[in-house]
Amino acid sequence: MRIIRYIVLSVVLLGMSGTIQAKPKAKARRLSDVEQMRLDYYLYAALDASDRKDHAQAYFMLELCYKIDSLNPTVCSLMGAYYQSLYGLDKAYPLIRRAYEGSPHDYWYRYVVASYDAGLRSTAFKTLKEMEKSEPKNMDILDLHAHILRHERNYKEALAIQDKIDKLTGEPTVYSVLTRYEILCDQGSRRAAVQVLDNYLERNPNDGRVRAMRTDHYLIDAYQTRDKVTGRKLLSEQLISQDVPLSTKLKKLQQHHAWLGYDADEQKRLLNELREQYPLEQEVYQALLTFEKEHGDPHAALEAGRTLLSMNPANSELREQVVDLMRDDSTTTDEEYRQFILESYALLPDDPKWGYFKALLCYRENKIDSMLIVLDRAIEHAEEPTERLPLLILYGDMLGQQGEYTRAFAAYDEVLKLQPDHLGTLNNYAWSLAISGGDLKQAEKMSQRTIQKDGNNPTFLDTYAWILHLQGQDTLALFYIKKALEYAGETPDETLHEHYRIILEKQQ
Repeated sequence: MRIIRYIVLSVVLLGMSGTIQAKPKAKARRLSDVEQMRLDYYLYAALDASDRKDHAQAYFMLELCYKIDSLNPTVCSLMGAYYQSLYGLDKAYPLIRRAYEGSPHDYWYRYVVASYDAGLRSTAFKTLKEMEKSEPKNMDILDLHAHILRHERNYKEALAIQDKIDKLTGEPTVYSVLTRYEILCDQGSRRAAVQVLDNYLERNPNDGRVRAMRTDHYLIDAYQTRDKVTGRKLLSEQLISQDVPLSTKLKKLQQHHAWLGYDADEQKRLLNELREQYPLEQEVYQALLTFEKEHGDPHAALEAGRTLLSMNPANSELREQVVDLMRDDSTTTDEEYRQFILESYALLPDDPKWGYFKALLCYRENKIDSMLIVLDRAIEHAEEPTERLPLLILYGDMLGQQGEYTRAFAAYDEVLKLQPDHLGTLNNYAWSLAISGGDLKQAEKMSQRTIQKDGNNPTFLDTYAWILHLQGQDTLALFYIKKALEYAGETPDETLHEHYRIILEKQQ
């Protein structure tokens, strides 16, 4: 298992050329002034491109650098990072080693980590010891050494390294105390671990971070012994403490409420206490919203959502949560729902989600021209297929109803590219083709696909029967229109009866 993750550039670059083969250690040659100038320029350009997250350009510039000086430590280190991201550590390791050999002081950390991750433990420890010998007061070297020893479960030596660090600093720092505490916990010496925290707090009683760590320690003990009384007391102390960040408090409440025996009312009470402590923090109201949704109170969740919106009115995702809650809330009127959609669309007119909601509202109010204008704009701004699909389905159906078949067919074509078996679109496309004098054979194939997938759907059966009728196949059409009436139940659509009458008369 890898324990140390140094930062590599997370890129997926396709079609890269110019594979670099690591060469044996060689003596660096002296660059000419022109070569040095070019190298400096390309390296600067590579770093600039990387900062802009243009990784393809950065990689290309580094290749140019490598061709000029394949032993340059900085170039090798950067190329190693890209290689590790693209091809894995095995391919990157020779470059990382070359960077270290060229400049041990600058690149020892990456070399040690890469060696250890590659399974070269002896190389990693040897390098660390050499670095400690050359820089005995370098805290970073000692810290990495202790970290690897801890991963190796060599807790005794890891603690010895921590002793060296404390001796150099003169007094244990917070970081050193917490590291020593974690090592002792890993070792199974929980009593000695908490004593480390107690000793530090005697000297630094106002250090909230360490106090919180000690409380967490006892919370774990309470969890292991199922001591709910102690656990509840400790958790309450954490929730009212000014030293514990709000995000940590919410996380602790979520983690511990079940085994401490809190019921829903108790959890809600604690959340409300946090709201009183942090009346302007969005995290609290989001936690309340989530809690009320999970416990089936959409009205209370809606109140939390409205408070959140007052703090962040242009948050589209939050608005979507609120509109869902309004649908579930029996106290929300149709007019309130309507006004909320209009308000959201006014704030976020280029957000496809709110374009869709506004279009549906226009449809309910029979404002078809306005609906098509809204859908035009929403489709223009919808880039993701999941955003475009519902808009295009609605757009095509409305255009078909308006008799604008050419535009409707274009929308349907795009829907079927995104989702070839969308049955509603296949049915409506087939119907529009049939009644507009289009290709009946194509319409029949589309309609046939719908009844193959859903042969009990009366609408699909009706469409198929009518297309057969238009082609003069009334005997077969009569069979399918009867099936449509059968599956429609006791109150079939008037159109089914009309189609049945026409097909029956024609067949007779």
